[in-house]
Amino acid sequence: MSGTTFRVLGPVEIRRDDRLLPGQTARHRATLAALLVDVGRTVPVDVLADRVWSGEPPASASGTLQALISRLRRELEPETPPGGWHLLLTRDPGYVLAADPEDVDAVRFVRSLRTARDLVARHDVEGARAAVAEGLSLWRGPAYADVSAAFAVEESERLEELRLDARELAAELDLRLGRHAEIVDDLRELVRAKPLREGLRASLMLALYRSGRQAEALETYAEGRALLADELGVDPGPPLKDLHGRILRQDAGLAAPVREPTAPPAPAPVPTPVRPAPPAALPVAPLPVPLTSFVGRAAELDAVTAALAGGRLVTLVGPGGSGKTRLALEAARRRPADAPPAALAELAGVEDPELVAAEVATVLGVSLTAGDPVGAVATAVQGRRLLLVLDNCEHVVEAAAELCAALLARCADLQVLATSREPLGVPGEAVLACGPMPTGAPGSDAEQLFLDRARLAAPHLAGPSDDELEQVRELCAALDGLPLAVELAAACLTTMPLAEVAARVDDRFALLSDGRRTAAPHQRTLAATVQWSVDMLAPAELAVFRAVSVLPGTFGPDAVAAVAAPEVDGATLPLLRVLVAKSLVELDHGTGRYRMLETLRQYGEQGLAPEEEQRFRGRHASFVLALTEELEPTLRRAEWTASARRLDAEQPGLRAALSHALATGQGEVALRIGSAVAWWWYRRGHVQEGRRWLASALAATPDAPPAVRSGALLGDALLAYLSGDVASIWARTNEIVSSAGDEDDGVLPLALVLRAFVGALMGQADPDGDTGRDIARGVELARASGIEWVQAEIAMTLGQFARVAGDAEGALEHLARAADLAIGLGHSWAHSSVLWIRTKVLIDLGRAPEALGTLREMVELTHREGDATGTLAGLLTAVGAVTVAGRPREAALLLGAVQAGTRLVGYDPLRMDPVDGRRYVAAAEAALPAEEYAAALAEGALLDLGGAVALVGRLTVG
Repeated sequence: MSGTTFRVLGPVEIRRDDRLLPGQTARHRATLAALLVDVGRTVPVDVLADRVWSGEPPASASGTLQALISRLRRELEPETPPGGWHLLLTRDPGYVLAADPEDVDAVRFVRSLRTARDLVARHDVEGARAAVAEGLSLWRGPAYADVSAAFAVEESERLEELRLDARELAAELDLRLGRHAEIVDDLRELVRAKPLREGLRASLMLALYRSGRQAEALETYAEGRALLADELGVDPGPPLKDLHGRILRQDAGLAAPVREPTAPPAPAPVPTPVRPAPPAALPVAPLPVPLTSFVGRAAELDAVTAALAGGRLVTLVGPGGSGKTRLALEAARRRPADAPPAALAELAGVEDPELVAAEVATVLGVSLTAGDPVGAVATAVQGRRLLLVLDNCEHVVEAAAELCAALLARCADLQVLATSREPLGVPGEAVLACGPMPTGAPGSDAEQLFLDRARLAAPHLAGPSDDELEQVRELCAALDGLPLAVELAAACLTTMPLAEVAARVDDRFALLSDGRRTAAPHQRTLAATVQWSVDMLAPAELAVFRAVSVLPGTFGPDAVAAVAAPEVDGATLPLLRVLVAKSLVELDHGTGRYRMLETLRQYGEQGLAPEEEQRFRGRHASFVLALTEELEPTLRRAEWTASARRLDAEQPGLRAALSHALATGQGEVALRIGSAVAWWWYRRGHVQEGRRWLASALAATPDAPPAVRSGALLGDALLAYLSGDVASIWARTNEIVSSAGDEDDGVLPLALVLRAFVGALMGQADPDGDTGRDIARGVELARASGIEWVQAEIAMTLGQFARVAGDAEGALEHLARAADLAIGLGHSWAHSSVLWIRTKVLIDLGRAPEALGTLREMVELTHREGDATGTLAGLLTAVGAVTVAGRPREAALLLGAVQAGTRLVGYDPLRMDPVDGRRYVAAAEAALPAEEYAAALAEGALLDLGGAVALVGRLTVG
């Protein structure tokens, strides 16, 4: 290498004779980088201009480039007379940086990686590991870290991918060298950063396995498989699957290679270095001493410590009141004694972005005699170790970002810890979330914080009672665990008791309005803290924030678009992303859904005018109606699982839409929503809630067209069936039958057959033959409708009728046809119901082993799909099957589990299936002595539904 070298694997630098040249301006760095990308090759002037100005060069670009090139030449070869340049040459049609490629660290890195791969091919593992280590040692941070031009970003991404290749290769080589234990932590970090990269995951699995941690290796595979399925919809590749299988088998071929012991080399004489005198210390004021103790946040403190150990810019991001400042200062205070000094620059009071650098200069005691505060600060900090804490950057985020980029590029020993409600967006920035504290669980961080502060105002809470602890937990949860809100609530105890504070939390902005006189103005009250964030929103961002405040629970981008799009001409997704970036909306990456903290939601909602709130809520109700009617047909097909999960996530929104529709006289909207989700209520076991909504909607719409009412009537009849309310089943099905028109959507045949089915299930007499007529008409209408799921359900009920009539073989034939229809359609509920009735037929025939096998298939299907009511019904029938099989104690165990599940779910299968169910229970009780029966019931009550299903499986095998 020559005397002049170039470094781009980090901030762009020029070194001459291993001495760093002074930093260049952003445009100079971009020009140098644009030439370094093609070192040794001519870069045409138009290409160079396009790179430097990111595709939008000004009209004066050619002249500006000449000036930039001229300055670069003088910096590269200061002692060379004009015209005698050797490094930066004019070569038609542009310029060439005629440096030796080996003088560029990126070129050396790529060649080191290539050398390592060649050595691997020649089986020189030690040499390959040394080569890749040499290449990785050249990195000082993200490539081209201080050049934001598009070409540099693309080149950085290319090099970062190669860097990841190199780290992956290094891990593979370390494993071949038997260094598995040493690399586990590094591999975990890599896998967290690149979770879909299967090669890294394979190396981590093998390193864990060789370290005697087989269970963790298998968990690592399971996590990867789930991520690949969720993110890409694919399975792991063959190599990863093969490794997983070999780990399960404990394949001897996976054993670590034996490391050859080597004698340590003789220590070389260490020359005494000549150390330059350290620069004078900056007059940094000590960090402020807190007046209260720091509570909780152990995980966040560890994360900040780790980030500062490996990065130069760390930004804590979170909503207002989440405790970012306190966390940053605590992390700065807890560093080791030999850590560099820390200085705090509070930017909350800096309203003019032009004064950000001046504020930092003031904090550091830097005199500003010229007009370049950034340069003055950089000059003062260069060569000095320092942690600069920049607090409250959100309202001057661009100025703070420019200052950080400039200082970090010029001051190698500087670190910055910033707090903001959105990231600074500087290359190399590590962004850490500082959200609300955990709540709910006993001893949670939020609970501890409240009690710590409460003792100052109410000393008796030093030993709180169980009731007081419960009040504290509910209060902290209602306040979202926001530290500011929790502390303000605790301060209220100076003037009111805990019970009153908890009771008034719904009006939190009035409750938490007294504030703290010594705090910054925007942190004195909860309302001021939220308003600080809201004031920084652009009009379109504010419009979406206000609209989103009517959405309860979690919500998807489609709901945001439905409510807010008319306010902003349709472009809601980019604005929603801005709200996430500014910590006003949270994104759950696991589900892809958004939520707004209740504190922020209430603030936005309280700011809505009545007509504005009604407009937003009306749009949301229309969205819910369209969504539920779109999902309704899929609830009886193979899409059930995905659609049911979507409705699970939308449940708070469903309730809000139904409430709004009923409150504003839109009974038909409520009726249609309730009709669309009735089957979801049925399968999820939301029996009482569903019936309340349907009853309110039906009462509000007595004159609605029969076609609109019939779906809701059938839904309520089905839910009444689950709760054993026979009178309501007759009333609802009779209204459907009496008001049915010529056109049918499948409701009428189901109403007819449900009426007959319930009569047969309840063992009711039918002297007038009404049941037979209902069945015949229902079957005829089902066939005429052509709706397959209706035909499947009716074929299933015909099996029940045949069974009640004593025709076992006929019942099995009907059930076989129903099963074919259900399986072909993907109608899992109809399939599980077929299995349920088939089990009863087999019990009647005394074919216990076959009955148990059928029932096992049923309960495993319902439990897998989250159908709690179906699972309980199946387990009750299992009591009968197991008793017939001669295992009465196990039958009592299952009955105990059913009784416990009934209390938990709020659904009693005995009310839905009184005749057969009571017969099964009576048989089990009669087969055991009273004491043994009671003991088995008590033992079974300890089983959850999953445990009871597993017991059925074991009985089948046994």
